[in-house]
Amino acid sequence: MTLAGGIIGFVRQEGRVLRRLAGDMGSLTAQRVFQRAVGLVSLYFVVRHLSQTDFGQYQFAAVAVAAVAFMALPGLDNAVMQSVARGSEALYRRATRAALLGSLLGSVLLVIAAFVLRSHRPEAFLPLLVAAALFPAYTGLTQWKSVLLARTRFSVWALTESLVSLTTHGLLISAVLLDVQPLWIFVALYFGPGAVMNVFASGLCWARMDEPGDAAENDRLFRYGLGASAVTMVSMVAEQIERIAIFLLLSPAVLAIYLAGDRLSELVRSVAQDGAAVLAPRFARMNAYEGKVERAIWLICMVAGVGIVVFAFTLAPPLLILVFGHAYAPSIPFAQALLCSVAIGNVGQFQFRFIRSQLDAESFRTVTLWTSGLRIVAGIGLVYLFGVWGAVATVFLHRAVLSLLSSAVIRRRYRSATPEVGHG
Repeated sequence: MTLAGGIIGFVRQEGRVLRRLAGDMGSLTAQRVFQRAVGLVSLYFVVRHLSQTDFGQYQFAAVAVAAVAFMALPGLDNAVMQSVARGSEALYRRATRAALLGSLLGSVLLVIAAFVLRSHRPEAFLPLLVAAALFPAYTGLTQWKSVLLARTRFSVWALTESLVSLTTHGLLISAVLLDVQPLWIFVALYFGPGAVMNVFASGLCWARMDEPGDAAENDRLFRYGLGASAVTMVSMVAEQIERIAIFLLLSPAVLAIYLAGDRLSELVRSVAQDGAAVLAPRFARMNAYEGKVERAIWLICMVAGVGIVVFAFTLAPPLLILVFGHAYAPSIPFAQALLCSVAIGNVGQFQFRFIRSQLDAESFRTVTLWTSGLRIVAGIGLVYLFGVWGAVATVFLHRAVLSLLSSAVIRRRYRSATPEVGHG
């Protein structure tokens, strides 16, 4: 049988599962594409308004927020999702209080970073202070999103995210047209709408999420969320390490070039993350990673991987120039390499999400600490030795190791003769 014939036969046999996955992913993917498309439009204006150095300073505020986002205890988001998916609402308020308290401490870290960097990168001082002020609402009040995802209300989630994106980037474009110069204003406009939406949506959820549940189960989930957050601390720092290294070891302008190249791969990578989020409630009801879902994931990732590579070497270069302008032409090879790294790492994203959904703290900790530790060491060392290409190599290495370790855990712990339990 030819490869094409085998794929056609598989699609016919597993059509119902594929249609379900495609339908659930449709809302999230459409939202993500819309969000990124609007973001690219605003970037078209912002990169032409700011110098490369100023653009790098502006983007570093977002990098710093992402690096300390672990203070908002993101592991509790997954715990809330698992709790709601299993029929309990009692964990929401407890998780929200803890995350908000942690995010206040995160604001303190950003303020300290602003003062530490003031002599070395004085232009980053005010942007970091503004980011610190908005940090609690922006990162500490996100549990409402987990509630929507657990209830598979993907269209509502997509609508709210699209509204925030449209508002954010509309304000950024307006600032450019009004010839606004201070970088801290751009930072405020970038984080402000999301922070406001989180406050509003969290207030609605707080008023409605008060049904009692299994106290012992909620305590277990809360402890798991705290433990996962502690491990995620290393992961979140690792995800930003090559960007921080470029900013500190090279220059803000070089960071701007690298981030321009990473923008398209970020868009494509987010689609895989959305697909994993769609499957999270289903994963929570499975005790083995095999069967129809696994085959569907492999097929989707294989087709997507080919499409990503083709896109990297055909449409990506002119699209990058269209958005960023010819001054960012040096970003093209970085964009192509980073897109290819996404193509090889998609399956690992789904496998790692399955491990998280099993509340398997040991495996989650093992995979996260190994991959993140390697990324931190490689990111600093390779950027110091090879500059931006060292950052690209770090991303490749991280995604390859994540896929290998996740696959090893799946083979060792989640293969059985009975692939699914519960609602399948």
